[in-house]
Amino acid sequence: MNNIAKYNQWQHFVLAALLICLLSVLGACRMHKTALTAAESAAISAICHVDTANFIDISREIMDKKRAAKFPAIAKVYQSGQLYAFIINPVAYNGPVTLALVIDGDLDESLGLQIVGHQETPHYVRDMEKNWFTRRFAHKSAGEYLKAVRLKATGEQDIVAITGATITTEGIVNGVNAAFGAYQEYIWGQNADDVPYMVRFEPNLASGPVETGYLAIRSYGLVLAEISLDEIRSLPAVKRSMSIHSSAGITQHAFKGTLLSNILNTLDPALIEDYSRALAVGVDDYISGIAMEEIMAENSVFIMYEDNGLPLAKKNGEPGALRIIVLHDVFGQRYTNYLLEIVLENEAP
Repeated sequence: MNNIAKYNQWQHFVLAALLICLLSVLGACRMHKTALTAAESAAISAICHVDTANFIDISREIMDKKRAAKFPAIAKVYQSGQLYAFIINPVAYNGPVTLALVIDGDLDESLGLQIVGHQETPHYVRDMEKNWFTRRFAHKSAGEYLKAVRLKATGEQDIVAITGATITTEGIVNGVNAAFGAYQEYIWGQNADDVPYMVRFEPNLASGPVETGYLAIRSYGLVLAEISLDEIRSLPAVKRSMSIHSSAGITQHAFKGTLLSNILNTLDPALIEDYSRALAVGVDDYISGIAMEEIMAENSVFIMYEDNGLPLAKKNGEPGALRIIVLHDVFGQRYTNYLLEIVLENEAP
């Protein structure tokens, strides 16, 4: 073989080797670039309104072993320019809740949150995917962890819990905080506190749940009004003697209180016209549903504050509790004790 032939053969060999390397790099980039599921991609697009094809998987880069141990809820992290998309799997009440969260690196704040999937009981988390709840996670500083609170947000980083689903809310907050913590460490080089991936079954809400002596009226995440126990006592009072059947047997009661309709009319008569049902929520997140027709019926739904001549006791034993009574429910299944709030809505049971 002459030198020219050897040179040409060498050229072909080099070109083939370069082509193989190039294809390998392109293949690696392609694999590196597209690992989002269709649901995750749709969720991220809904948050930041961009094509997710431009997001690059940086999970290995941002989630080293140390951060993976500190923020175990984080499953994947993607980047497109100054946008950082987190796929997070915190464990709430029944199991993992898959979240998509996008952080704007220019503003160092969240752009929004979407629920990708969950295993929670639909009855209790019916509001979890509603815009009024998920948009609470938009425009939150990535530099400070969020807090789940009971009725009112008193700070910029407070998230008001879903009625009857405080553990689910706390799980979602944990997931977002995990993303914030990883962001603080990766982008700013700061040391962030560990964030658990699983919620303990004792809610750790910053504002409770405790009985405060007020009954809150809430709708779709907003507190419409509050009324104190003293104000409830000032309304027309009635006494009702009744027997309650339960697994512990039959108990005799002589309740004193006022109609729930009196309370709603006192706060705002439009509340009765604008909503079709109410949920009574107790301190332990026990919920009972009551149609507005029942509330408006004569001698039907009461808020009681005394029993057998004594103030109803709070869960801590102090006087000052409220209890809802649906008079025709002799088995007391909707007799929510330690009453905290009435949630008004128009959805079917």
